[in-house]
Amino acid sequence: MNLALIGYGAIGQAVAAALPEAQLGILTRTPRPLPGGAVALPDLGALLGFNPDLVVEAAGQDAARVLVPEVLRHGRDVLMASVGAMADPQTEAAMRAAPRDGAHLLIPAGAIGGIDLVAALDKSKLRAVRYTGSKPPAAWAGSPAAEGRDLSRLSEPVVLFEGSAREAALRFPKNANVAATLALAGAGFDDTEARLVADPSARGNRHAYTVEADGAEVRFEVTALPDPSNPGTSATTALSLIRAIRNRTDAIVI
Repeated sequence: MNLALIGYGAIGQAVAAALPEAQLGILTRTPRPLPGGAVALPDLGALLGFNPDLVVEAAGQDAARVLVPEVLRHGRDVLMASVGAMADPQTEAAMRAAPRDGAHLLIPAGAIGGIDLVAALDKSKLRAVRYTGSKPPAAWAGSPAAEGRDLSRLSEPVVLFEGSAREAALRFPKNANVAATLALAGAGFDDTEARLVADPSARGNRHAYTVEADGAEVRFEVTALPDPSNPGTSATTALSLIRAIRNRTDAIVI
């Protein structure tokens, strides 16, 4: 498989390490050594010329907004980690209109699970969808949560945000991709409630959600270890992407 990565941070490096059999092309603005055999892709033209079977975006919302629609317009499938980019209505419209020649924008479960069940529910029968993301204070560094607040001195959980999944994803682009994924699978950005918490006693990044619908009530919770190089990212995010990539070639797809 020719696999192109957009971004080579914590997620991109984990994906590359887990798939040594893939021929890798990597587009990144951050200077760092690439794995042996990988092809450096300096720009979008080089990426398309690499002829990828799949493009994996893991570079953040700004890069996703610019590059993902262009890749889709050239008929290439994209597996997008920065799902929160679609909280912007213009970006979502561009993403939906972009695919050509049978291309697909693939949304992984990311840091959480159970998304297949949420997506299968009848959207007209969803009564309430609520998400809570609770992470150690260090995970919120560099976000609006750190403005006017010394996160390192917290002694008890603090609610940083309560509102819609749309506002959460736009205000906390590095911490609320899960809320965006849940919104896309279920009730939409404006009808999905989001709550973000800094918890000094947290053992990891806790993601929990509930869905109330006619015929089903869903409760899901996972506490994932933070990525060592990026505490705001759950280790399960990369695992989800790796599973989605392997599903492209495995004889049995789960």
